[in-house]
Amino acid sequence: MSKYLLDSDILVDYLTSLDNMDSHLIKLMQRGICYTTVLNAAELLASCKNKDEEKLVRNVLGSLKVLGLNSRYALSVPEFSDKTKSVRDTLFSVVASINKIPIVTFDRERYKKTNLKIIHPQELRE
Repeated sequence: MSKYLLDSDILVDYLTSLDNMDSHLIKLMQRGICYTTVLNAAELLASCKNKDEEKLVRNVLGSLKVLGLNSRYALSVPEFSDKTKSVRDTLFSVVASINKIPIVTFDRERYKKTNLKIIHPQELRE
């Protein structure tokens, strides 16, 4: 079964979509196991403006496997720190690399220099 590491933009797309059943997230979940990271979970929860939004985010996160950050992941930071624009993107890249899971994002440019497998969700719909 395929595995996918979803960046925040995929989750935001689902949360803001008018037609959730045709969203990229639903299609990805039908194709394989979907992961995200504690970084993405924190980003989404921090952006909630009220309890209703928080409940929606928690429901989405509950349907994914949320990967944490092991202290040993810090040892791989130098491999990606000069290839990404932020510590967050570096850590996300480390998680993808160590767990051998391709990144799914709308913004391929964000991780282009990492040499990781990056998938635009539209590729999986074709």
